[in-house]
Amino acid sequence: MRKLFILLSILCFTTAQSAFSNTVPTNLPVKPPSIASDFTQTYKTSSENLLYLLLSAINEHNYSIEEIQFKTGSVLFRAYSKEFLASVCTKDGYSSFIKIVPADNKYNFSPLLIEKLQNYIESNTDTIFQKVL
Repeated sequence: MRKLFILLSILCFTTAQSAFSNTVPTNLPVKPPSIASDFTQTYKTSSENLLYLLLSAINEHNYSIEEIQFKTGSVLFRAYSKEFLASVCTKDGYSSFIKIVPADNKYNFSPLLIEKLQNYIESNTDTIFQKVL
């Protein structure tokens, strides 16, 4: 029984060692960390409309809005226990852009979070918000 246990443990060790030795390929290029240009997107809509689209996208994905500044076009929101700052600016008369960055300037999060917001805004850019009296 003891010889069988030793034989099985040696077999498991050599199999595990050969299986784990091939899991990390060394010839693949390493993806650099996300840079701020990945989080900037231009849209063909006014900056005011884009700000409202951003607020609705944040609300749609159940992120909590911490602070809104309509005059500067900034939104501070929390997603997955991390704070993000979104800024909306006018590029020219026909388009505006949005930039979303982490508030603590640490880019150790999934870029899928920002892609969700960008996809929502892109799919709803035809929506025009009107002031209700």
